[in-house]
Amino acid sequence: MLVQLIRPDPILLDDPVRPHIPPEQRVGHSKEVWLHIEDKRVDAVLCVRFRSGVPTSESELWTDSNPYTAVLYSVWSYQRGAGKKIVREFLDLYQPIGIVKRIVTLSPKTDMARDFHLRNGASLLQTNEDTVNYEY
Repeated sequence: MLVQLIRPDPILLDDPVRPHIPPEQRVGHSKEVWLHIEDKRVDAVLCVRFRSGVPTSESELWTDSNPYTAVLYSVWSYQRGAGKKIVREFLDLYQPIGIVKRIVTLSPKTDMARDFHLRNGASLLQTNEDTVNYEY
């Protein structure tokens, strides 16, 4: 089950991808955090920023807010396969909605991130100085 956080939560301190982003910066206007819950426990977390265009760096991620592009900037799981589930459920939720025109990532340059997104149906969009963008 996919559940949206409506306020900052200590679970956001577990983020292994972007641990330096404070929980308060992740929730609010044009920012969403989704939890995948199964058997009353959180299995995975997904952080999303809505903006115009594709950011090439983390600082660029916060420069504007516009609902046209959903940027998945952090995903982690506590159970094997839960990361894939949360991304799939998010895609099912947002792809049919007309205002969101694109779903992309702002991923670290790691083999793990590359393999995760390519295995889940994304394609390589562009490689940046410190990040990589994949598109779903």
